[in-house]
Amino acid sequence: MPPQQAIPGPRGYPLVGAFPRARRDPLGFFLEANRRYGDIVALPLGPRRLYLLCHPDHIKDVLQDHARAFRKSVAAEPIRPLFGESLTTVDGDEWARRRRLMRPAFAPPRMEALVPLIVRATGAMLEGWRGAAESGCPLDIFGEMTELTRTIILRTLFGDVASEDARAAGHAIAFVAERVNQSLWSPLGWLSRFAPTRRDYGHALSVLDEFMAHRIEEGRRRRPGDDVLSALLAARDPETGQQYDDAELRDELKALFVAGHATAASGLAWTWYLLAQHEDARRRLQKEIRAMLATRAPSAEDLSRLTYTRAVIDETLRLYPPTWVTARTTADAVEVGGYRLPARTTVLLSPFVTHRHPRLWEDPERFEPTRFSSGHSTRPRYAYFPFGGGPRACIGSVLALMEMQVIVTMVTQRYELQLAPGWRVEPDPRTALAPRYGVGIVLQPVEA
Repeated sequence: MPPQQAIPGPRGYPLVGAFPRARRDPLGFFLEANRRYGDIVALPLGPRRLYLLCHPDHIKDVLQDHARAFRKSVAAEPIRPLFGESLTTVDGDEWARRRRLMRPAFAPPRMEALVPLIVRATGAMLEGWRGAAESGCPLDIFGEMTELTRTIILRTLFGDVASEDARAAGHAIAFVAERVNQSLWSPLGWLSRFAPTRRDYGHALSVLDEFMAHRIEEGRRRRPGDDVLSALLAARDPETGQQYDDAELRDELKALFVAGHATAASGLAWTWYLLAQHEDARRRLQKEIRAMLATRAPSAEDLSRLTYTRAVIDETLRLYPPTWVTARTTADAVEVGGYRLPARTTVLLSPFVTHRHPRLWEDPERFEPTRFSSGHSTRPRYAYFPFGGGPRACIGSVLALMEMQVIVTMVTQRYELQLAPGWRVEPDPRTALAPRYGVGIVLQPVEA
């Protein structure tokens, strides 16, 4: 074998490498790295060298073909306060056991049965918009979508939850998420343990853990329902007969709570932002929904027929994937794309970068939902991976897509959303790719 060539990449400064540039504009930094250096890029970020993999073949290697050679637990350490020891952060046999226990709770028929719940929650939100529509005052649609998806995931997980408890859990998760986000790009993240707000942070974690513990205790006392908690309490590993213990359940529920609303809220906010700027797509969406449903709320059976609605969502997730970057660490030395990566090397996969790869997507910055119309796709499987892929593909992707489709349909039936003049909208690359200042929207009722 010929001598190993050095993997190309930007040069950095002593000690900090290219970290200052990456921290200033992570999205722009990763995009430029791909454009300038190719599909495998060495990134000196602080004292460590990470590797950005951009080509679908390399992503397939990591997520699917050689998934066991790439671990998630080490790379997931910064987000562990949000996700605990859950399906999101564990590896190996422990991950396989938890996945087996979790799978029945997210079977497609169970997810489809949740459509009426989503319809009721969305209908209540739309009724609450009447005042804003009449006054013409702008709404932050990201905030609205966050509240809606939080309501939906809490009811999905636990059934009815007292509004006071739901608000407390929502405030706690928002506080913890903010602290985690601050530490992700902090050159002195280790100093956070001495931060003045550490007491508040610890309190927020306690509130969250107590909320989950109380829900589990309630779930064990009451009769089983249709909620996810009931399914998880009843779950038994088909190979060992084991069940979840309370600590495992607490962390799994916390992870589902975080992932189950943050990603959907971000995706929906970007959907309204893009539709507000593209009248042709907006009119085509309205036409499909009017022809299929008129003013009737969608059922689970309707969703497969709302093909353009789904294409709008898919294209939004191409341009603004909520999970914009994910990381893995090599268990042993491994070869990817002709380069040998040593053991304990961190690789980065960025849907944001690969979804905008000019060799994979024509005019990649353009919003064009028909890319996802039937018969239009010849792209490789991992040219598009907003929910990951392989064995560790997001277990909640069916629910997230179904939820987004129902919400987009119902909002479009009632209102046309226009961007509020002068509202600054820009992506904020944190744990989820959310709009930094929200998205200001003015509501226009749809004429009957």
